[in-house]
Amino acid sequence: MPSKENRILVVMAMSDTGILFADLISRRAGLRLRPEDSEKYLKAIGPRLRQRKLSTVEEYCGFLTSDTTESNSEWEVVTALLTTGETYFFRDRGQFALIKNWILPEVIARRRDKKCLRIWSAGCATGEEPYSMAILVKELLPECKGWDILIIGTDINVNAIAKAQKGIYTQWSFRLVDPDVQGRYFHRRKDEWELDATIKEMVRFQAGNLIQEPFPDHASGLYDMDLILCRNVFIYFSDEAVSVAVKKLTDTLAEGGSLITGHGELHGRRLERLQSVIFPESVIYQKRSSEAGVERFEGGKSAKHEKIQDKIPKPLPGVTKIPIPQPEVKAIELRTQPAELQTLLDAAESCANLGEYDKAAALCKKAIDSDATAVRPYFLMAHLVEAKGDIEKAKGLLKKAIYLDPAFSPAYLELGALYENEDDPERAKTMRRTALTLLQALPPEAAIEPYQGVTAGELVRYVKKLTGMEVMV
Repeated sequence: MPSKENRILVVMAMSDTGILFADLISRRAGLRLRPEDSEKYLKAIGPRLRQRKLSTVEEYCGFLTSDTTESNSEWEVVTALLTTGETYFFRDRGQFALIKNWILPEVIARRRDKKCLRIWSAGCATGEEPYSMAILVKELLPECKGWDILIIGTDINVNAIAKAQKGIYTQWSFRLVDPDVQGRYFHRRKDEWELDATIKEMVRFQAGNLIQEPFPDHASGLYDMDLILCRNVFIYFSDEAVSVAVKKLTDTLAEGGSLITGHGELHGRRLERLQSVIFPESVIYQKRSSEAGVERFEGGKSAKHEKIQDKIPKPLPGVTKIPIPQPEVKAIELRTQPAELQTLLDAAESCANLGEYDKAAALCKKAIDSDATAVRPYFLMAHLVEAKGDIEKAKGLLKKAIYLDPAFSPAYLELGALYENEDDPERAKTMRRTALTLLQALPPEAAIEPYQGVTAGELVRYVKKLTGMEVMV
């Protein structure tokens, strides 16, 4: 017989209670809770009702809106329950290539007289994104003496912020990072990696709510920003919340500053005072002066792309340009005869690193044509479509990889991350449990491809820590 708590939750899910709670969460945090997920999130807050000695969700909603010290503390708990923050360093290599080779050099050139640089990572989760930005700034400005550099990471999830402030990560956070970068900026601490103090000191973290808090905010330093990253945040927001947040972010940008979102998150929206600038790697949104009109660029590489390049002094004093080598793909263009599978995959990954997703996808398809049973092309294709925002297609490609090789643990791990980000903890746990079983069957020192420098033993420890699973035999 179901427990009293479960019976209450079922009744709540069938009534207007779920709508009441979802509306409150949307107004307070901007989060869009789908009606079909009402039973799941109501179940998630069941323990909070017991903790607060409340009988109904209506009472819980009343408590949350009471504007007391206790209710404000409870909001921190409930938003942590309803948000996920699985990410990794230099996520979306195309966008980071764009930031490294175009956006930051242009900002540095524009700000070189005042020697100030202001960057905001909004929705930074556990800190990998703002720390990635700090590493890029450090490499572009190795001699930054005299520069006033501000990098701020904010997130509504206070637990994620607490982890970010520690600057300690498992190998899983580096799964697509060049080992040389990891070795330069992180120090091994048993099974984890600690960020070098010089990078850690460049970033400041604080809890932040894009819907409730006023922005720009001079007290916190969030004003006149040169670059704002708010990636993969709006996919969880209601339409109204997106409009509210975009206006605040626009107001917080400096004139000429840029906003970078996840792929397609602002597609089709009218953006006041923001012009779309289309690069091969991604679309960015640049703030124009209030007197200027909004100019939109259509097609591939925009005229703005050329103008940004022209703005960069040659040479730019005090700035080290970080070149990304062009992929060696001439010998394997699509009109040529099929090449070896590994060569095709290497070229596809090189194109992906440059944000040339269409070319990378074409090379993956050619790799599949050369070997229909190959798993790696589907795995890379899943990352490509995820970077473009097509999560459903990414899941389908990962499932295809599992169909071809049921022992391919990386596909289960990536599916687990996607399910967790969709707030589906049961499926995420199922995927990770399967991956753990497969990994434990391997020697601990076995390298797990395609992750660079990651061993089976390291992944076993990571999954156990992530899920709290016991040792499986």
